[in-house]
Amino acid sequence: MAARRVSQFYDAYLAAEGLKVSQYSVLSVAARRREKAPTVNELADELGMDRSTLGHNLRPLARDGLIALESDPADKRVRRVLVTELGRAKRRACRGLWAVAQARFEEAFGASRTAELGILLLSVARDLELGNPSDAQSSISAEESFGHVR
Repeated sequence: MAARRVSQFYDAYLAAEGLKVSQYSVLSVAARRREKAPTVNELADELGMDRSTLGHNLRPLARDGLIALESDPADKRVRRVLVTELGRAKRRACRGLWAVAQARFEEAFGASRTAELGILLLSVARDLELGNPSDAQSSISAEESFGHVR
């Protein structure tokens, strides 16, 4: 319930640009890979999504011209996710909305609690990926914490 509520909070801010948090995350992660567009599988792994969920997020982005799915020249079975110029512009437009949402979230929840939450959530995500528990005193920096998608 809490995760859904936080997503809805951020979705409300990104709605002005017609994106949801999950779509903005996909666009942001794919856009960072300028040297070589990620494959669908690489993107799913990096986002911690299954291919079906990622596909659900890719369809509207492709429909709106924000991304293009292209076959890899080396292996036509592999699809790469390319962020278009329109997609890069949309991402830039959303950054300001994200910053406003983040500031409001920190205002409501508290900056230190927000940073602590981010560290804890990243620790949980990494522990689940590795399959081992860890103490909450992770070495994750506050810069990596929740809400700081760039």
